Amino acid sequence: MAVEKMTMINVIGNIFDVDNVLKDIILSGKVDLVSALSQIEDNSFVFKVEDENLEKVIDLNYITSFQKDKFYEGALKKGEELKEIFHIESIDMEPDLKENVDISCISKELENIYDEVKGPNEELKSAKKQLKEIEDFYRSFSQIKDFTIPIENLRNLSYFDFRIGSLSKEDRLNLKKNYENILATILHTGTNKDGETYLVIYPSTIREEMNRILRSLNFREIIIPEEYKGTPKDMMETLEVKLKELRKNIKILEELLIDLENKYKDNIIKSINHLNVKGKIEDIKEKLARSNRFFYLSGWVAKKDKKNIEDRLREYEDILIMFKDESDLTPPTKLRNFWLFRPFESLVRMYGVPSYNELDPTPFLSISYMLLFGAMFGDLGQGFILLLGGLILSRKNKMFGGLLGRLGISSMIFGGLYGAVFGFEDILPALIIKPFENINTVLVAAVFIGIGLILIAYIYGMINSVKRRDIEDGLFGKEGLAGFLLYLCLLILVGGKLLNRPILSMEIGIVIIVLCILAMIFRQPLTHLITKKRPLHGDDISGYYVESVFSIIETFLSMLSGTVSFIRVGAFALTHVGLFIAFETIGKMIGTTTGNIIVLIIGNIVIIGMEGLIVFIQGLRLQYYELFSRYYKGEGKEFNPVNIK
Repeated sequence: MAVEKMTMINVIGNIFDVDNVLKDIILSGKVDLVSALSQIEDNSFVFKVEDENLEKVIDLNYITSFQKDKFYEGALKKGEELKEIFHIESIDMEPDLKENVDISCISKELENIYDEVKGPNEELKSAKKQLKEIEDFYRSFSQIKDFTIPIENLRNLSYFDFRIGSLSKEDRLNLKKNYENILATILHTGTNKDGETYLVIYPSTIREEMNRILRSLNFREIIIPEEYKGTPKDMMETLEVKLKELRKNIKILEELLIDLENKYKDNIIKSINHLNVKGKIEDIKEKLARSNRFFYLSGWVAKKDKKNIEDRLREYEDILIMFKDESDLTPPTKLRNFWLFRPFESLVRMYGVPSYNELDPTPFLSISYMLLFGAMFGDLGQGFILLLGGLILSRKNKMFGGLLGRLGISSMIFGGLYGAVFGFEDILPALIIKPFENINTVLVAAVFIGIGLILIAYIYGMINSVKRRDIEDGLFGKEGLAGFLLYLCLLILVGGKLLNRPILSMEIGIVIIVLCILAMIFRQPLTHLITKKRPLHGDDISGYYVESVFSIIETFLSMLSGTVSFIRVGAFALTHVGLFIAFETIGKMIGTTTGNIIVLIIGNIVIIGMEGLIVFIQGLRLQYYELFSRYYKGEGKEFNPVNIK
């Protein structure tokens, strides 16, 4: 339940082994690569200078970055086209990493397959396109099949033009209304599902005017290509022959492509995977450096994985592997949590990844979030529904499903404590308390829960300051020791007054409060005194103290609002019961058993869906604003090992 300890790995190997070394690193999934060139330029890439390493030292004078090898990209593009042609789905590439292959041979093989498939596929596409065009013509001619005048006779008219097309029933009515204004002969030639088909003959001198009129009527013209002659019926007979030939040809081409798919499918998949692996390796090489004879690699690896990585790479001849715990770079963060807490890592990442030198807040968030959610949404039956939903969702989204399932368990536990099952509080006896019957107790308990969580947050904050070696915030900051003592002292004094039993004398309490306030105001000069740093203040002394005074006011307001904010936990516990009572009352008002049951079912659905979401958000708000703000920065970089995906 912590952040994994990381170490920097530096590797120098023979240039001809680079692809295989990267394959092993990808397969391990345990190395987060960084720029080796930057490490060398910053003098951070260190290794022992010995006789056997002398060549590697000399070659550092010729260091450069890898140039991306793109020769395979053309073949990969053709492979992707083959996948589309044969509708091949992508498969896992990892098994192909273990094979040593000649990429140039694979590229040539894939290009040969592509050349063999391309011709029939282009023919098939062309034939299908032609088939669609002819089918459209056929449908068009079928609308004028009763028209007995050969088309070439109309084309040979000297002083007249003609148009054949269809009008919708609505546009046909508009045409009838304007017959007397149109200088043309309009003949009805047929009927189809879209409307009526017409032949329009008009003088060539009014061509522009007729085009405008027909456009206004939404006239859908049937274009007849020049090669078609005779009557529409003659054309349809010609088209039927062509359609028959095309369909036969399409069937032959489709069968040929199926045979080619069966013959080459496995080779295509394997070749594409090898080329994709090659592409991934070429991308990864951008983080490596090279000389004439050697490659240089740097990356982060968890300390517990050192031996695993070293054993993998020791198989290569003349390879140099070094691990370095100290580095100028801040290590990435790799979280390591108990299975119960792991789904809550997603909530932590939403706020920010923990820094390497920061406590992982996941365990504290997990326990406190389940506590808050269960307290606000305590119900044995509704919690079981959340648990069931979490188990179902886990099949598709393990993280969110696991989170929902754990919140469901928390809800069930508190449901047992409250004696609530699907909103009913008279089925089971309450093990501790019935919220609606003990309103004041519930609200006070919520505040005490908040106080406890805030105190733990202060402790987390101080530990994080120690890990960061931040004396100013850790000792004198509002979230450090001074802030903690101030908050604790205020709680003791206020609690003593409310209970009429002084726990700490007022005089001592006031002295502690004043000292804490002074420590927070003078935190910068005090820190500089301890660290022997001069000057004690920055450039703007007056601005610093004005800001410090206002910061004290903000601190008091934050402590008050943060503590009172947790009263919402009790309020939502009461709302949860009250909302069900409202639905129960509506059900009784209906007056029938069936109606009552339906209303109660709807009520539970609304409570689980709507109120469950609201409680989820409110719990998250308390975590982020009232707790995380006191101890967690979340400014880290997540550990991102190279992998084939």
